Amino acid sequence: MNKIILAAALTLCTAAPSFAASVFVGSSNGTIGTLDTDTGVLSGAYDAGPGWFDIAVDSSGDVYGTTGSSLYSIDVDNSAQGVLLGGHSALNGLAFDDSDTLFGSGGNRLFTLDTTTGASTVVGNVGSGFSSSGDLAFSASGVLFGTSNGGCSGGGDCLFSIDAVTGVGTYIGDIGFSAVFGLSRIGSTLFGMTASDQLISIDMGTGAGTLIDTYNISGQTYGAAVPASAATIPLPAGGWLLLSGFGALAAARRRRKQS
Repeated sequence: MNKIILAAALTLCTAAPSFAASVFVGSSNGTIGTLDTDTGVLSGAYDAGPGWFDIAVDSSGDVYGTTGSSLYSIDVDNSAQGVLLGGHSALNGLAFDDSDTLFGSGGNRLFTLDTTTGASTVVGNVGSGFSSSGDLAFSASGVLFGTSNGGCSGGGDCLFSIDAVTGVGTYIGDIGFSAVFGLSRIGSTLFGMTASDQLISIDMGTGAGTLIDTYNISGQTYGAAVPASAATIPLPAGGWLLLSGFGALAAARRRRKQS
């Protein structure tokens, strides 16, 4: 009986169907929508204001966007227009770290941004030929990644890792796609979105990109961000119940042995 329960638990944990994870996508004409990474379907798209060079979401689910020179807060839940917070240095990439510090990339530099005033502060020069293609994203372990259209060995974009303290970057590898303007990490997967509305996965070790699907958004994809709820992919409730039951059974067996 115990073997049957263990086998069922392992089957549920390893063979459970995938769970849809959403990414906010912003476009050149101000549209923001929600992209399902499992199906490639874009839903809830609406006009949120000016063209967004990039968007980012903090741990509370608050959405911010940049026009390249100004930072906005965007109430996506209510399909509201962006509210101007203030100006900043020229940049086209945004990402929050786990402590809700907002980072930005522009040209060959890394910045931090004040989410109240929009003001930017230079962290450092990335170097190695890096030129921000359009987005940043943090891995689960806190490594900052950025897409670049400079310092690559091929004709498309490439992936860099960037030290969030010094701003110094390291070339990882060519992605194999051009204009990778959106970058988002869900669980252990790094997703990229191109200006041609291609959804790709990117190997964080080699930088190589793989086409997953295509989608349609008004204008060109200029940025992407992951809702706070999609940062990790949880085990389904049934899985937790089954594992909890298995743990209780094991505990009961230990008590019987001790008695």
